Amino acid sequence: MVSKLLALDAYPNLRDLDFRILRGVELNMRNHRWVPLEDISRFARVDVETASFKLGRLDNWGLVVRRSDIGYIGYQLTIHGYDALAIRALSRKGVVEAISSTQIGVGKDADVYAGISPSGEKIAVKFNRVGGRTASRKASYHGDVFQDKHHTSWLYVSRLIAKKEHEALTLLSPIARVPRSIAWNRHVVVMEFIHGTELANLREADLTGEEADEILSKVLNEYLKIVRFGIVHSDLSEFNVTITDDGDVLIIDWAQHITTDRPESYELLKRDLTVLLNAFRRKWHVDREFEEVWPAFEEAWKRSRGE
Repeated sequence: MVSKLLALDAYPNLRDLDFRILRGVELNMRNHRWVPLEDISRFARVDVETASFKLGRLDNWGLVVRRSDIGYIGYQLTIHGYDALAIRALSRKGVVEAISSTQIGVGKDADVYAGISPSGEKIAVKFNRVGGRTASRKASYHGDVFQDKHHTSWLYVSRLIAKKEHEALTLLSPIARVPRSIAWNRHVVVMEFIHGTELANLREADLTGEEADEILSKVLNEYLKIVRFGIVHSDLSEFNVTITDDGDVLIIDWAQHITTDRPESYELLKRDLTVLLNAFRRKWHVDREFEEVWPAFEEAWKRSRGE
């Protein structure tokens, strides 16, 4: 997991040709595990010597990585290079004006940073980062994204997951309390900045039993709307609920959602509710039984499927 946004250090030094070369590596990674130097120079419309010099600088900044023991000189885009391309695209689209290098949130597969839009609005910029030592576990979280995709780079998978979350938030924000997505590019989702506290960060003493029970009711009511709409979170827990400063709730982190037409959504919905109820019982002694909650959700799940 990347904690510092290293692309920001290199970004002021990058010129149009640098971005064109990075783009050449990115596009050619569809066909090559290690992109030949000649292919990159051809895409960037420069001679091989110029491309090699530029790639050397990009390698020094950690945006690409070079390999020469494969019968030719080849390059791969790193996650930092992917960050730079996404930041550039979002900037040119007028979505992001500036990003802080200070991390404000972290998940299993993502880092979140504060940003500013061109209009001065504070925004959250989420960088999805799938891959690494826990790649097989992460693949199981996102099985739908991995279906029928062999030898796909983790950068591309991170892009698909960002697209998936952006689509979910766009669909759900008009009907339920979820963050509003503003834009996405590659593996990055830009969304509204939430002023609040993650439920998992609240201690037992921070809430009375009555307050916790009220929050649980709000979360269940919002989730019921979402299930009726036809979507299951599939990773709901105290870590994916935010209590806003005005006392409302938001259900966050929709990268793993699935639709209710998929048969596994039934068991995932049951797991979501069990995990959530157990968290409130363990931390605030809110004794809401699964059997009390489940009938409404089961009915909503069935109706969303037309049953």
